Amino acid sequence: AAAKAADQPPPKQAVPLVAQKAILYEEGKAGAQAQITTGKVVWQVVPDPTASKDGAVILRIRAEIPDRKIVVNLSMRPNADASFPASHLVEIKFQVPPDFDGKAITGVPGLIMKATEQSRGDPLNAASAKVADNFFWIALGAADADKERNFKLLKERGWIDVPILYETGRRAILTLEKAGAGDAALGEALTAWGQNG
Repeated sequence: AAAKAADQPPPKQAVPLVAQKAILYEEGKAGAQAQITTGKVVWQVVPDPTASKDGAVILRIRAEIPDRKIVVNLSMRPNADASFPASHLVEIKFQVPPDFDGKAITGVPGLIMKATEQSRGDPLNAASAKVADNFFWIALGAADADKERNFKLLKERGWIDVPILYETGRRAILTLEKAGAGDAALGEALTAWGQNG
């Protein structure tokens, strides 16, 4: 059996994953200074486990803020439901520790694309829905003008802001670096979806 295994070609090597910058900006408590905590984000294209056809992929974005024990998983896929007015769906799931001082994540109003880490950004044309505490859907607009604008922003801007509302009323922003490895992953996903024209 060992000889037979040796005759097999080696498995295809996955594209190496590169960790990029993630920053969590949180409002200060009761007049205190804002809190800034750094972490990392990894972008990758993976098979879509929910798809009915072979070869379907999703864009997966995993951000970790270790000092706050927060993990955020985002996944983006084309909308396959013709009755639902969205070009693509972004699922956002937060994992927070039991002693999280914000209690839970109760709001994510949308996604904002920025040219640099510190610049002001432009929101994607999208609708946000809360599925449960710590779990949200963002539906990207299906109109041609929305799709054109959204994909221009997604391709050209190097950073994403995820505005966040805690159950306690405090606000925060999770800023994710996309330029470089994130751009490569996004391009790979768009090509697989036939939308990288």
